[in-house]
Amino acid sequence: MNKARLQGLSAGIIFTTTIFAAFYYGTGKFEGTTPTAEEAKELLVKKGFVVTLPTEEAKKTVQPKDPDKVLMEKEASKEAPSIVTYTIKVKTNMTTAEIADRLSKEKIIDDAAEFEAYMNDRDYSKKIQIGEFVVTNNMTYRQLANTLTH
Repeated sequence: MNKARLQGLSAGIIFTTTIFAAFYYGTGKFEGTTPTAEEAKELLVKKGFVVTLPTEEAKKTVQPKDPDKVLMEKEASKEAPSIVTYTIKVKTNMTTAEIADRLSKEKIIDDAAEFEAYMNDRDYSKKIQIGEFVVTNNMTYRQLANTLTH
């Protein structure tokens, strides 16, 4: 392909693009494509959807629960809590699942899977130290994780 043909092809592409742009922007079809809130609501109602505003109760159920807060609420609801103390020995190559199972068996935590997920989600499982750690059943997940990683 020589220089003159390449220039002709380029000029044709630019000319065609200019014509398309003029028709697109000149007709005004690009304007007003975003419906207002009322128009969107009417459209959804016509399609068979039910549109309501969220209530306070619905807002509360949508928010995820913090495991630390749940554990604190459980501890607060107990009438006469008996404190259980346990010394856990973390050995080389011990997994988070093994630690969570041991803490669950010793009644330090209620749910081993929940504690393991907490440790993994917040990357505490990569920072667990080898040694002996004293833990109690009234510690939050965060306190347990800090104890096992320091």
